[in-house]
Parts: sequence; structure tokens; C-alpha cells
Amino acid sequence: AGIPAGMPEGLGDYDTVAYYSIADENDVEFAFEIDEVQKVSFMYRVLDSGDWSLSDGTMTVKASVFDGISAGDKRLRVFADDVYVEITVRAVTKVIYTAEDFNSIRGDMNGTYVLGADIDFKNAAFWPIGKPYTDDGEVAVFEGTLDGQGHTISNLKIDAYEYGEGENHYTEGGADEWQGPSLGDRVSNGDNYNNGIFMTTSANAQIENVNFVNIAVDCQGLSGPVVGTNGGHIRNCFISCTLSSHADWSERVGGIVGMNGTSESAGVIENCVVYYTLAEGKTPRGFADWNVGIIRNCYAAPADDYVYLPGFEYDETTDTGAVPEDFDINTYITAENVGAVGFGYYNLPALPGSFDSATQTYYPAGENKIVNAEIVRKEVLLDPANFSAADGWDSEIWCFQAGAFPYVRVQA
Repeated sequence: AGIPAGMPEGLGDYDTVAYYSIADENDVEFAFEIDEVQKVSFMYRVLDSGDWSLSDGTMTVKASVFDGISAGDKRLRVFADDVYVEITVRAVTKVIYTAEDFNSIRGDMNGTYVLGADIDFKNAAFWPIGKPYTDDGEVAVFEGTLDGQGHTISNLKIDAYEYGEGENHYTEGGADEWQGPSLGDRVSNGDNYNNGIFMTTSANAQIENVNFVNIAVDCQGLSGPVVGTNGGHIRNCFISCTLSSHADWSERVGGIVGMNGTSESAGVIENCVVYYTLAEGKTPRGFADWNVGIIRNCYAAPADDYVYLPGFEYDETTDTGAVPEDFDINTYITAENVGAVGFGYYNLPALPGSFDSATQTYYPAGENKIVNAEIVRKEVLLDPANFSAADGWDSEIWCFQAGAFPYVRVQA
């Protein structure tokens, strides 16, 4: 990236990334403005002249050069006039262009993926990526990377009740029928407890630079538009979603994830914006309905024109659009009154800590679990002044325009 001293002026600025898809074995192409190329090397090996070509300002390096490489950033050097420029070749499991490509993630939950285009699911029902808990305890957790590069995943309906990849869904009077793969019966509340585009993410998982637009969530258990239970790192994402839940079989539904953080890893959500609509009669949810991880530099705004937190009475004459700075959720939620709030309904934007439902006791988490993360009126999202660089909002990644929701820019 960049031009070393002495490189001819016409070379241009090479700060983009060229992608190689391990699954598709594609030739790698990138713009190159100098005709007089001396040599090309990849990982310190000088390539044969037949391995690359330069035509009309585009350099092509054959797929055979990258045969057998692992995922990750590799270094390719192009020499001209006795100096060179480095091109980053990012080897990924797959570059995703279509809904079919996206569903192929199910085949490799440890892969590295990038979006190469916007993907419109056209409101089709989507079964969460992962494998629910089974009788033998087996579970498939997403441990890979999804980099959206600023592209958009839109019009997707996460419905874990009716679509079970070929298995029968629950019907009235059919108490012994399955609702989906290993979902269990209606009485036990099922085994499929984590629902989102991804069921569960591990500490290694990264989901970044994605616009999730018009994601509908209607699930049971720990549910959210992006992840059911997040143990990984979600950053630089815009999410617009509709949150619903099955009348009898939902416990926690959040605007990004159902639960952030697990007993094994502290999930992190940062620099994310969520705009959510609630089904009639549902309680506002914010970022996550339960949090034992870290949430920082985030905004959540409900479509309804109010801001709600338990213990905080909305007053339109004094409210400026955000929860008051002196409102202390840990002071309000105590062993004495947590039962009155209702288990599963007091975590908005997300309550750090844990709750023992048997004893109705709330145990506060450590400090700094939720930093600069607020539920606000939607008008706050429309004002670029609320997204300062000092708070970590990068205008190279985000686009902020007055009167419009922020969104992640296309990066490549």
C-alpha cells in the first residue's frame, strides 16, 4: 500500500486490496498504470513472465501462482525503475456475490469471507447459520471472519419456527413433531436456542463493515438480526430490523444480538448503529437483550418516538433524546425490585451482569462493560454531529449525511 520514495509519479496510489478466493481459484486483477514493469514477485519468489500480464492499465496474475496458499494477507511486489510497490493480496475462503454463495458459509464455519456485492434475499425465509444443540451436545459455532467491505445484506427473514431444512415444523396437535433440526418439542422450549443470521459466534469470529438492512427476526430463545449469542467481535455495522418473537417461546431478542458475551468469551460490539421496529406489544430492546461482554460507541434508536429504560420515566418536556447521564441502571436493578421488572425485559440497551431466576437475584458485572452506548431517538442518528472521530467514528468507513441514516461505505 502506498508508493515508496522514487517510484514514478504515474504509478498511482495502490492502497486497495486484491482478493483471491481459495474456493473459486480466480485470477487476481488490479489496476497498474506503468507499462515498463521489470518483474513481479509473490512471497519473495520472482514469477515467470507467463504468470502475469499487463494490458490497458490492468495487471493480471494467474490463479496458479496462489495455489495452496492459506487464508490471510500476502505480499505481491511489482518492480519498475528499480523500485517496487507492494500490493496486498488477501486470500479468502470465498468472495460472496449471491445468496447461494452466502449460504455456502454453512460448509466451512472457520472460513474467511468477504462480500463482493450487495445481496438481496428478497424477503425469503432464512434458516440461521450454524447447527443447534443436539442430544449428543454437538454444536457448530461460526469461528471465521465476514468482512462486508461496506456492502449490504437486505430483505432477509429469520424464521426459526417454520423452516427446518427438510424436517417437519411444529403444527397444532402434533406434539411429537419437530420444528426443525434438533429443535425439540414445544413443551421443552426446544434445543435451538440461539437464532440470528448466525446462531452462535466464538471468540475468534469477526463480523465487520456490513450494512444489514430490513432484517426481520421472529424466533425463540436468544435472538437478534446478526447473532443469537455473540462471543466474537461485531464492528462497523449498520442494522435496520424488525424484532418480533414467538408468543410462547422467546426469551431474549436484541437489536443486534440476543446475548452478547458468553461464559467462555467476552463478546464485543463496537461502532454499530441499529434502528429497530418492534412488533406490537413488544418491549424495546436496544443492542442486546442481555450483556456480559462489551458494548462501546454504539447507538440504538427505536422507530417509535420515545426512549425507554426501566426506572426511567420518559418526559417529553425535559428529555433531549437520550437516557440521562445520571441514570444508573445498576442502582435501579436490585434484588428487591428486579422481579417486578420481569426477567428478560430490563436490558435496554443491555444490562451488564447475570440474573439468577431461581432466587430473583441480579448480580452486576464489572465496570466499563457498556461505554458510550445509548438508546436514542431516531433523530440523533440523522445528525452527523453525533458521530465524532474522537468517539471512534471513522469517516473513511462510515458515510454521515444530514437527514439520512449513517451507512458503511463500500471499501473495495
